[in-house]
Amino acid sequence: MQLVTILDIETIAQPESEIRAKLQPFDANKVALGVLKDPDKIMAKIMEAEANHGNAEVERAALSAETGIVAISGMMNDSIHQFADSEEDVIAKTFDKMMQVFSGGGIISGWNVKGFDLPFLVKRAWLIGVKVPARIFNPLKPRYPWSDSIIDLMEVWKAGQYTEKHTSLNAALRHLGLPEKTGLGADFGKLWASDKGAALAYNADDLDREMQVAKRLLSH
Repeated sequence: MQLVTILDIETIAQPESEIRAKLQPFDANKVALGVLKDPDKIMAKIMEAEANHGNAEVERAALSAETGIVAISGMMNDSIHQFADSEEDVIAKTFDKMMQVFSGGGIISGWNVKGFDLPFLVKRAWLIGVKVPARIFNPLKPRYPWSDSIIDLMEVWKAGQYTEKHTSLNAALRHLGLPEKTGLGADFGKLWASDKGAALAYNADDLDREMQVAKRLLSH
């Protein structure tokens, strides 16, 4: 098997005040009132909508490059490399390491790496002013912008059935008879805030699970 380096990032939400500052102002005219006719019920519906305005964006903030931050970028080949400094350094070091892998003839892989990790890294790089190497993402090839040396394990798992829906890493691990990952991604923000060492361990566990999948799917 060609030398594989697994990439897996962990993200957290930006401060809530910053997220809400980016929201469009609440517009009462856009509240869906259905068949309501009673003025009091209409007012109650509008007040409820205003109270909840932006809550969904805050709740899912860590999943969007516009409202999230890269906390950890982990890479694993024959050893584990984890970057958890300032976000600018994390992204720059990740790109540098990827370029080293490409120069050595290796490939970058990971579960849904083209659907989440890499787009998140690239968008955050644009937003904070980190240069994105064209070898990683080429904006002149918008349909196929990623390097041929990047292989998404979730795409491989689909086995050519491109209409198949998103499959979780745990589902693939379970079907392959491999140990499932520990912890929940939804809890990462709290873990990062309370115990950085445990957060790094969570990322390392993800890397290990994805490498086990890669060894099964990419061996030939």
